[in-house]
Formats: sequence, structure tokens, C-alpha cells
Amino acid sequence: MPRSSHKREQLLNAATDLVYRQGFHRTSLADIAKASEVPLGNVYYYFKTKEDIVQAVMERRSHEFLSLFEGWDKLNDPRARLNAFLEMVISISSTLTEHGCPIGSLCQELGKDHPIHASAAAGVLKNTIAWVSQQYTELGLANAQALGTQFVALLQGAILLANTLGDPLILTKQMHYLKNQIETL
Repeated sequence: MPRSSHKREQLLNAATDLVYRQGFHRTSLADIAKASEVPLGNVYYYFKTKEDIVQAVMERRSHEFLSLFEGWDKLNDPRARLNAFLEMVISISSTLTEHGCPIGSLCQELGKDHPIHASAAAGVLKNTIAWVSQQYTELGLANAQALGTQFVALLQGAILLANTLGDPLILTKQMHYLKNQIETL
């Protein structure tokens, strides 16, 4: 059972930020301790291994996405929900361009040598596809699963290209493309 405290939260906040900005492999426990202003020796009290930290980061990211979906589910129209998702992406396009997708990037990095953690990261993407597909289902579209997968694939591809090429307009243009596609359904 994970220990709960203010210091643990500081460590998790720092780890979430550093893993996103630097990647899992380039983030050391010393980096996390320094950024959280928690002595390095205390890190082990809250997290036994670096893998425990990345697991906690993934749980946090999963909860963040589920909270977003729950908030958007309060909107009456599936089109409005999908557009809210796209507006969120547009609103953080400069961050996504600079650092990539916090989930997609971690999936790629962990998939190479940490399959258990990669599976947890992939779970967030699977939940996203399921949520988007549900919106298409509510619009009465028979190919909702394929459309949901296509939506997330286009989103992830646009983030990757924007990040790789350092061009936020790529992301913004693709999100507007998706918005136009949604309006024509």
C-alpha cells in the first residue's frame, strides 16, 4: 500500500513533470529528489524503486484523463464532447510541441524495455480510444471503433510531427481538420 503524505505528493509531482519533459530513462531519482526538495534518502521511504515511481506517474496520468472524460461527459452532445477534447489539445499545443504527448511518448520509451509499464501507459491510450469511440457510437455510426482509433491515431501522429519538427501549426491544423470532420457527421 503506497504511503500518503505531502512529501510523497511532492515527489510524484516532480516525477510526473520530469518524466514528461526528460523521459523516464533520463530522469534519475536524484533529479526527482532535487526538483521535489525532498532528500534523496527519503525518496526510498515513499517509492522503493524508480519503477514504482513510473507506475505512480502512469496511475496519475490515467486518473487525469478519466477526470477529463468525466467532465466532458457532462456535455449533452457527443460532438461537443469531442470538440472539448480537441480544444484542450489546441490549448496546450505549445507544450505538446515542445515535449510531445505525455502518454504517447512514455508508451514509446517504455515499450522498448519495460513492457509492464508500457502496458499501463497503453491502457491510457486504450481508454482514450474507447471514450472517443463511445462518442461516435452515440452519434449512431456503425464504424465507431474504427473512427475512434483513427481519431486517436491522427491526434498522436500530429503531436509526434509537431514535436519532431517543432511546429505547433501542424497540431493545430490537424485538430481543426478533426473538428471539421466531426461537424460533418
